[in-house]
This record gives sequence, structure tokens and C-alpha cells, in this order.
Amino acid sequence: MNDRMRLVVAASVTASVLISCAGTPASRPSASATSAGPATEKAGLDITFREPGQWVSLVDGKEAPPPAIEMGDDQVTMKILREGALNSKVMDNLKALTVERGPRLTGSSNLKRAQDWASQSFREWGLTNVHLEQWGTVGVGFDRGPSSGTIFIARPMRPETRPGVNTRDAAANTAEPAKDAAKEAPKEEPKVEWTKVREVELTALSWSIGTNGTVRGPVIREPKDEAEYAAMKDSLKGSWVLLQAPPALGMRGIRSMMSARYDMRKEARKKVAEGKPVSELPIAERLAFEPIAGYISSSRDERVWTGAVSGWRDLTIAERDSFDDDQPHVQVRLSDYDFLNSRLADGEKVEVEFNLDHKFRAGPVPEYNVVAEIKGSKFPDEYVIISGHLDSWDGPGSQGATDNGTGSAVTLEAARILKAVGARPLRTIRFVLWAGEEQGLLGSKGYVESHKDELAGISAVFVDDGGTGYQGGVQVASPQVEMLAAATAPMNNVFFSHFDKKFLNVDVKNTGEVMKSHGGSDHHSFNQAGVPGFFWEEGGRADYQFGWHTQNDKINLAIEEYLIQSATNSAVVAYRLGCAPTLLPRAKVEANERPNMLRREQRQQNSESTPQQPAANPSRS
Repeated sequence: MNDRMRLVVAASVTASVLISCAGTPASRPSASATSAGPATEKAGLDITFREPGQWVSLVDGKEAPPPAIEMGDDQVTMKILREGALNSKVMDNLKALTVERGPRLTGSSNLKRAQDWASQSFREWGLTNVHLEQWGTVGVGFDRGPSSGTIFIARPMRPETRPGVNTRDAAANTAEPAKDAAKEAPKEEPKVEWTKVREVELTALSWSIGTNGTVRGPVIREPKDEAEYAAMKDSLKGSWVLLQAPPALGMRGIRSMMSARYDMRKEARKKVAEGKPVSELPIAERLAFEPIAGYISSSRDERVWTGAVSGWRDLTIAERDSFDDDQPHVQVRLSDYDFLNSRLADGEKVEVEFNLDHKFRAGPVPEYNVVAEIKGSKFPDEYVIISGHLDSWDGPGSQGATDNGTGSAVTLEAARILKAVGARPLRTIRFVLWAGEEQGLLGSKGYVESHKDELAGISAVFVDDGGTGYQGGVQVASPQVEMLAAATAPMNNVFFSHFDKKFLNVDVKNTGEVMKSHGGSDHHSFNQAGVPGFFWEEGGRADYQFGWHTQNDKINLAIEEYLIQSATNSAVVAYRLGCAPTLLPRAKVEANERPNMLRREQRQQNSESTPQQPAANPSRS
């Protein structure tokens, strides 16, 4: 094979097409060198395989010759690049996790099903020491079934549909007219028919009470004072109470508001159990003792954000099995809330129908990380860890795709690539799919605690948890720059995106003597233990906030070309660090710094006022 070959990777399929052989270009290949016709119109990537003598490092945005550090067999690295580009299975992995198994809440049956599938996949690819490693338990398992909501509006019945009014009804026409109908019978309320006008998009807190079937009832606004409360008290039974819209809070504020209402109701029941009269409680707390159907609250835009009830891990099945323990609480989109609120303001009769299929399993329910290995040939007790968290939030509609099905699919594909090319690193490469990340990095914290004796032998831990972007860079301390620049060099100027019109390169960013921007995901647990942990910064055109923890987090958001690059980069870096002369140097970690998550939240809040539907992904149908 010549020193370079160019190929087009069609984003809608995993097969690739060999296009031509020529010299190495200094930048993007010319259009004439690629295939003409429909294939190029759908192409996601233009791959330029560069021989080892042509590799370049990218440090702080500047190209430079790679540091002269021996990192395994360069021809094995070339095989990794070719396998990752030519034979990618990353989208197959993502489909298996998201479409076939769905969202994967910690403590859910879906998560266990995904863990079993991932374990079997690792075994089929030839990895060793494949196992589920327990890190803790959950008090009550939670499985969210189908959830739906519908709005109905009362409309006056048409005269021809009223009994005795239809002029084509012979019996009605021949009936004797009443002599004095007003005196003989009281005036009837106008008859109405209920018209289905709107399906709502919704969520409810994980581990919260569902509806135990379909529950329909009128919508009333939450009373603001004693006068309003007294006026509507007789109407509360079976009603859905529309709570006042919250101020412009971030996603965590919206979720916290729902959790705070849950805590308030729980505390109110405790007060009454201790002897406090219900009549002495504030109105919001008194509602916890009314026979209402439940509560409706609003998001601040067209996304609904899913969280969990407080104290979720310590719940008992006795608390969840009783519908006397709480009342259902649904969060709907702002447009759904505005529709309800506007109709009520106009004096119209409105009913809603919700069906929240929430199922609970008695615990303690064991929780696991998935672990698999390619054993090191010379230093089997030294490790490079490639990872992503397999758990996700489980709101209705979500598939847990970009948070973090993509990172899990990339981790799986990196393992497959390395086994497919027969890579034999000097150190053990360990692949871990964490759980409990969304509830506080629980799986990685448990791993660090139970593997204390191995921590000194861990060279580096890499986490892919930034969505569907490509692995565009990593922040490292000064002593680590050279090794990571050498490890990532084979990836640069290789994967060219036709849509972004640039190479998907990997920038090593020098943060000085201290490792910075290392919070917000599972690598943080390792940094706090003195082990170098790295969060891949993801570049590209993906809109992370649109799907993050919302009903929109589906596989259609995934950008295949980026995931191909990410999986290949993970495999390349794992192999090369696994064959390096030494472990990656340690560095100081800035105490209590979590800017990755902060940046994520700030971007989320900045986009809340005018959220945009992302453009259709040109690389997927």
C-alpha cells in the first residue's frame, strides 16, 4: 500500500469506499481527488492516512514535530487508524444501547440489560477479565414505563347533537310542547363535549410516585391566599393543580424546585404525624392532604429536565408502594404550561389526562461498573483506563444518547478496534463503563475506593462524557505535555470533516504545573486520589444543551463522523500510552475546581432564553 490513501466514510453506513492513492497533501485534499457523485454528497469524512514520519503534534493550537518517545509499534498504530476509519462499529454500539435498550437510569432494569450486553460484547471481541464490579446498592429499583399527557378543552355541544333538538328526529318533532318549561324544570347547565387539543411533552422525577393508570381531571391554579383556597376547596378533589411558573432558573434550579416541593410535602406529612393540625399549615403544604390528582409545573422552555427525588438512594419499598406517601408531580414544556394557563385565564374549562407508569423493585438493588481488559504483555499491573458512564437519566422520550451513550459506544469501539488489530500493549488497557455518574460519580468513587492498591500503577484515566462531539483536545499539566503530544500525534491531519471543512485534530493544552478543568465527570474521582484523570474536550457542531438530561436526548443527535474519530483516538492513545517507557507523570490538582461542569451549566443557562432546535444532522438520515 502506498504512503497515503484517501477514502470517504459515508455517515449513514459503516462501510467505507476506497477512492484513490496519491502523495500526502499539506492540507485538505482537493475535490478532484475525491469521488464525484452521490457518495461525496453523503460523505462525513475524508481520511488521509499519514505514515509515522509525517505525524505532527498539536500543542496549544500549534503544530510541532512529535516528541521522540517510543510508544509501541508504529505499524500497529497505523492498523488501529485503518480499522477505526474503515470498519467502524461505533453506531452499532450506540443503537444497541439507546434504541434497543433505552435510557439507563442507575437502579433500573434497562441499565442492567445494557451492562449485560456490553459484557457479552467485550467477551465476543476477545477481551479478558470481563466482569460486573459492584460499587454499592440502591434502596429501591426504579423502572419508568410509557408516560403520556393530553389536554382536553370543553366545547359547547352542537344543537343537532342535543337530545330532542335534532330537527330530523321525528319523535322530537311530534312531541307535545311544554306549556311552561321554565316552571316545570330547573334550567340545565349548557351541555359540552370534550375535545382533545394537545399532547404534552413531560417528565417526572425518577423514583417519584406515578399515576397507577390513567388519571384525568380538571386543571385549577394553585390558590395564592386563604380566600382563593376557600373558594376552590370543594373543587380540589380529582383536580390537577397548576403551580405558578418558576423564575428563570437553570436546569438544576428547575429540577431542584420539583425536589423541593417533594421535600415540602414529605415534611408536612411528618409535622401532621407529630400532631400539628393540617389547618395550621401553609396553603402549599395543606395541598398535600387534599384529594387532588397531582401537580403540574413548568419548564422554562421547550425542554423538560429530569432529575430524582431527594433521598432516592435510601428509599424503602414500603415508602414507594403506598400512594398515600405522595402525589404525582409532572413537569411540562413552557408552551404546554402557557396553553393551560391562557385557557384558564380566558375562563375555559380544561382537563388533563396523565399516565405515568412508574414501577418499583424492592432492594437493596446491587449496582455495578462494567470492566474489561487487554492484558499487558510486560507490565500487567500497570494500567491505562478508557471509560465513559453507561448510566443516563430516564425522562420520557430520552434514549440517553449523548449523555452518555456516545461515550459508552466510543469506549466499546476502542476496545473492539484494539482487539481487531491484535494490539499487544506493554501495560494493561482497562475499559470501564461507569454507573451512578449522574447521581454524583458514584461508580468511579466506588472504584477508586476498592482499587486503592492499584492506584499507583494507573498511568492515566480518560473519560468521554462531552456528548457527540469529536475528541478535540485535552487539558494537561506541563510535566504531561510531551507524552500526550506524542500519544495523540498520529491522529492529526487525518480525519477531515466535509461538513466542518476542517481536520478533526487533537489539541494538547498546557495548563501549567497544576491540572485544571478536571471536574464534572468520573475522572474527577481519580484526580482527587492523585491519579491523572482526563476529560476529552469535544469539538464540532453538536448542540450539547439541546439534549442534555431532556426528552430530546435521542440517537438522531449523534454525529457519526465525530464518534468514528473519537473511538479511533481513544484506541490510539490507549495503545501508545500502554507502550510508553514510563507511566504518565503525576501533577498537582487544583483543589475544589470543577470548571468542566460549570462551563456546561453556564452554556445551558445562557441558551435557556432562546433554545434552538439543532439543524438536521447532515451525516445521518
